[in-house]
Amino acid sequence: MSNHSPPPYYSGRTAHLVLLAVVFFFIFAGAGAQQQYLVPYLSRITPWGGLQRAGLLAVVYALMMIFRVGNLYLLRRWPDWKWRAVGSATYVIFPAGMVLLAVVPSYWLALGFAALWGWGAAAMWGGTTMEALALSEGPRNRYGLGVGLLYGGTHAGYLTGVIGLGLLYGYYPDHPQLLYIIAAVVTLLGVLVSVALPRGSQAQMSAPSARVLGQILRKPGARIASFLIASSALAYGLMLGAFAEFVTVRYGAEWVWITAMFFPALRIVCALLSGIISDIAGRGLVLTVAFLLGAVGCGLAAMWDSLVALGFMAGILGLVNASVPVVTSSLIGDSAQRKRRPLAYGVIFIWNDFGVVTALVLSRLLDTQGVQLQSTFVIFAVVFALCSGVAALLGRYTQQRM
Repeated sequence: MSNHSPPPYYSGRTAHLVLLAVVFFFIFAGAGAQQQYLVPYLSRITPWGGLQRAGLLAVVYALMMIFRVGNLYLLRRWPDWKWRAVGSATYVIFPAGMVLLAVVPSYWLALGFAALWGWGAAAMWGGTTMEALALSEGPRNRYGLGVGLLYGGTHAGYLTGVIGLGLLYGYYPDHPQLLYIIAAVVTLLGVLVSVALPRGSQAQMSAPSARVLGQILRKPGARIASFLIASSALAYGLMLGAFAEFVTVRYGAEWVWITAMFFPALRIVCALLSGIISDIAGRGLVLTVAFLLGAVGCGLAAMWDSLVALGFMAGILGLVNASVPVVTSSLIGDSAQRKRRPLAYGVIFIWNDFGVVTALVLSRLLDTQGVQLQSTFVIFAVVFALCSGVAALLGRYTQQRM
């Protein structure tokens, strides 16, 4: 992607990063946050079963997974700004489409919106992450700080949206589509800012090929990063899938945002802090601690059936889910040349979407088999404990070239 400096009329690199964070704030206050309520929303306006409802988000992340690499071929000639601007437009189309479903509850139509969003999400994240890494270069290469600012804006928007949309969800139960109208409008604000940003130069990317992508993925550091990011994404999939419905059934819809808000709240703080700390103390150490805490949080929720435990677990899952993408993106900045970064990012972040899809589908399948959600917390605790040990090995490969 872009191999040039930011446009000269920006006051500096930090200003550019802040503007990108603002874009992501609005996008995730709308389209990002609505995901937390999609499954219960669809249960109100459609006759679809639980697996079908969760499957809609699974399609989004499955297509996103495919186009992490697919866009390297399809959009290779596009500059970073176009990946971001066009991709962000699909974030408006999805919530607007969910409003339409209240009138035309067609599952095929819903799948079409989901597929479009999956493609656009891959484009937006790919382009913007490359911008953030390029803007973070310098004598000390503060990739963690740069990517942390981007994710901090994302998670701040998500938290704002989870609370705001949650209030609408609780106060206007007879008009659930109002939540999606507001989500679409808020997202549009972010898209307008994105389109208004100055346009950078043309793309500069190494030619993608199965051989080159395979070479990157065979590197030990890339394999470890892929495993860890897939495992961290399980946390996000759990929050998007079974968590909201579980809280709704067990305690009532009004408690969904109260417990779920700890997930984005911790993500705001931990996205920025994990990036800064990893710049100083090392990538592997940050991930080791994050996964260890994740194991503790899930283990507590498995043993203690209460809203307090669910809120605590949501916060710890937010810590894990915020830290791992930031540190992994920073690792790509450390290990890959500018022209190869999009390739490394694509093949590693495929596994992020794989983890989300796995959690969405697996949690629903276990539910259909009568497995209680608390039982899955035990599985998550074991997986995160294993990841903590694997992350300790990452320090050996942080300087390995991808």
